Amino acid sequence: MDADDYTVIPVHLLDATVGNADIVARVSIFFDAPLSFEKLQESWHQTLQARPIMQARVRRSTSAPSGLGYHVLTPEGMVKHLDRQARAPNHLKDFFCLDQSHRSITDYYPGVGVSPNAPGQSRGVFVADGADPLDQQHCTAFNGIKDLNELISSDRPIATIQVTRFNDATLITVSVSHIIGDLFTIKALLKAWERTLHGEAPAPFEHLGRDPFRDYGPGGRLAGKDVMSNSPPLPPGWRVYGLVDKARFLSRFLWDCHISRPEKSISQKYIFIPETEVKDLEQQARRDLVEVEQRRKQQGVEVQGPLVVSRSNILYAWILKHNHAHLDSQQWSSPVTISNARAKPPTGMKARSDDFPSNDWYGASMVVALPSVKVGELMSMSIGELSLHIREGTQEGSSPENARRWLAFNLHHNLWKKPSGKFVFWSPPNHHWSGLSDWRLIRLQDLDLTPARLDQSRERVAICAFNSHMLLPGTQRDRWVCLGDTGGGTWLLGIASDLEWQNPRGFGKYPRLQRRASKL
Repeated sequence: MDADDYTVIPVHLLDATVGNADIVARVSIFFDAPLSFEKLQESWHQTLQARPIMQARVRRSTSAPSGLGYHVLTPEGMVKHLDRQARAPNHLKDFFCLDQSHRSITDYYPGVGVSPNAPGQSRGVFVADGADPLDQQHCTAFNGIKDLNELISSDRPIATIQVTRFNDATLITVSVSHIIGDLFTIKALLKAWERTLHGEAPAPFEHLGRDPFRDYGPGGRLAGKDVMSNSPPLPPGWRVYGLVDKARFLSRFLWDCHISRPEKSISQKYIFIPETEVKDLEQQARRDLVEVEQRRKQQGVEVQGPLVVSRSNILYAWILKHNHAHLDSQQWSSPVTISNARAKPPTGMKARSDDFPSNDWYGASMVVALPSVKVGELMSMSIGELSLHIREGTQEGSSPENARRWLAFNLHHNLWKKPSGKFVFWSPPNHHWSGLSDWRLIRLQDLDLTPARLDQSRERVAICAFNSHMLLPGTQRDRWVCLGDTGGGTWLLGIASDLEWQNPRGFGKYPRLQRRASKL
């Protein structure tokens, strides 16, 4: 590109940390009707005119504190780019359409069905295989980038779209480098597209390049004095590993990956919990909390107001009850979860204030370590008690001061351009861990692409399921996601071993929907 075809906007510090830079994320949404390629692509290109950063390139930058910058197309640059795209081969198209109308969506992914065959209409809890890996690549990311190096060295944009149409549904996948931000960023991208499709131009982003967490980074006034010391202040559960800890961690990791749970036994599957079952869990949790409250009062523990837990807490407790069933009762476990600084800002910032940019083109996700617990104790807890353990641990780990400590350490030691080499982890090296991200509050199911219906019907296109997968170095085991509420229940994603999926005390007690042979 010529220099006058783009403007440079710095990538934010938190977005350019190693943990984000290593990940390419792909978020897939299933719509229960065939949609028009032409209407979707035309509205996408119109959206780019208002928000060209959605099509930005990424390059190294000597002026940006993060070491990376967006090259955002000017109107003239966008015209040239779209002209080149019209002649690009399919695998290099930023917006790629694939016609699979010779088959049903269930030929691709067994867990999803369109009404009246939606999973929630006919089954209880079930576990479903993901799509065949080759089929998944073909139908979701044929045009997607593989890693940050490809993004930096090529003409590919920060986000690509693939629309795959089946004879009874449409699958839309957004592929992004995680430096783009978090799920709020992807939701903003999708909602802008939705607005254009409905005939309303989205407002241009304001405050692009304004880094909300700059003051917690190198030289920042909120970083604290001890962040570069040998014993920096860290949130609960976190520790800087020395040589002995590193050796123990590596030994356990290699044993797990090659002996206990070899990589060939690891697979990604989806779990569907009907709404009725989730409500039953909520009722049980409320009953459990009454007993916990009474027990605390008897022990002289001060209880301020009735004990409460959220649906998210309950779902994570349900997952932990199932994915720990195969472990020895004496094994220590250290779960982790994600909080977001938009709602739980660090010391020095206020939620819903001018401390944050008016746009969502930034990430604010923070990893929160929960208190360690022995597996036997975890399994013996009631669903309500374990949910409360999760809630109270999350509140403590994401307190304003602990959020500040986490940000300061991360921004000083884990920047992509120059990591310090210190290894920090959320548990001792001999602990099992399980991480959960909760997407439910983002409400991806609110996306309305009805104007793109191929049959031109005015009946709203429903979202019947979600899928997601990542590309990152190393294993993806022990990662879990609450994808969202749709199709009559809640969708979960898990990456675990056959040992866990088949355990009769865990996920093995539920029906399994196996994928059909690929029709590629």
